[in-house]
Amino acid sequence: NTRIAIMNTKEELTAVTFSVSRSVKDDIDRRAREEGRSKSDLFRDMYNYYKFKQSLYELQLEGQVIGARLGLENEDDVVRYLNEN
Repeated sequence: NTRIAIMNTKEELTAVTFSVSRSVKDDIDRRAREEGRSKSDLFRDMYNYYKFKQSLYELQLEGQVIGARLGLENEDDVVRYLNEN
């Protein structure tokens, strides 16, 4: 696995404190140790994944609106539309 971390290195880092159950804390500690990464690095990955999933969700909603405007009701309609245009 190759990981690519994109981070603005000019941005100042700051600490964030939040509460989780003991089992979640233990799991995060274990995963960080197993992967040889910091807990902060794991959190940044989780947050970036969350933002990515939110962007996909928003794109999906936008696609549904456009599909409705075009009268596309299912995936077959989308494929047919794409093949015709």
